[in-house]
Amino acid sequence: MTTTAADAAGGRFSVNKCPSEYQEYVCDLSDGDRQLAKVELGEDDQVRTQGLQHMRDWIGRHPHIRKCRTDPVFLLRFLRARKFNLPQACEMLERYLSMRQVFRIWFENLDPEDKYMKQCVATEGALPLGVDKRGRMVGLIRVRNFDAAKFTCHHLGRFTHMALESFYDDQRVQIGGGVAIVDCQGATMAHFTLFKLSDIRNFMECLKHALPVRVQEVHVIGLPRIGAAIGDLILNFASAEMKRRIFFHSTLEDAMKQLDQSLLPVEYGGVQDARDIVERLRKRLEDGRDTLIQLDELEIDGEPYAAFWNQGQDEDVEFGMEID
Repeated sequence: MTTTAADAAGGRFSVNKCPSEYQEYVCDLSDGDRQLAKVELGEDDQVRTQGLQHMRDWIGRHPHIRKCRTDPVFLLRFLRARKFNLPQACEMLERYLSMRQVFRIWFENLDPEDKYMKQCVATEGALPLGVDKRGRMVGLIRVRNFDAAKFTCHHLGRFTHMALESFYDDQRVQIGGGVAIVDCQGATMAHFTLFKLSDIRNFMECLKHALPVRVQEVHVIGLPRIGAAIGDLILNFASAEMKRRIFFHSTLEDAMKQLDQSLLPVEYGGVQDARDIVERLRKRLEDGRDTLIQLDELEIDGEPYAAFWNQGQDEDVEFGMEID
């Protein structure tokens, strides 16, 4: 049993950057997860304790951070994502906070009860499949399931970040990282024209610098010729390390050689029912709703970081405007 955001009393956390008393870390990791954390991240009790203390001291002194969670599981997102490199973990938190304010249209109001978010869940287009034999969370994206006439890139961006946020506080995901399977079979031109150059660039910048997730592998299946330009852009904006973790497969059969088939839905040769997976995701989002909404209370003076986040000149929607 691992600690998640929903485990907090009432599903809420303090955003006081200098609380009178810090929440104590209680380690309920299995022996296997402890060993994986040691091997993958260099984590042990002493390293973890020192990392948490360092980040809390740094947050308390930071001149631009106004409100921030300081509970252990939140800070461990960044410490584990950067393998307890303290300067890098602090920098990632700083950019995470500024990213949320610069790109408000993607990151604010991550409410599972929002009508578009509920519709996105119901498409069965995003399926958290579970943890594979190597301790990694595996997620399946089925592009064709999202109606390009109904959803904008901003709906899909907000849904993506809502789903990711619901797993960021899961310690198994923090330690093992994640594998993304992106099934592009049946995707149309309309799907690929939803995203502009600046959308792709900004998402990749967020992934590199601000999102506390350790991406272990990305498997893209059946990318049609009309989507090849998108694939090239993703590679151009990806770091050298990320490029080595992205695999393109022409067919599902080819992808199966590198995937844990037992986790997949029945239609992919696995044993899981997609409806059951969606119900688990819906329940997870429902349980964590208060925590997801409370993220909007995090606050940093964004002005010093505006230059870092290049929003581009081709935006047709102003960041921060409300999308119905």
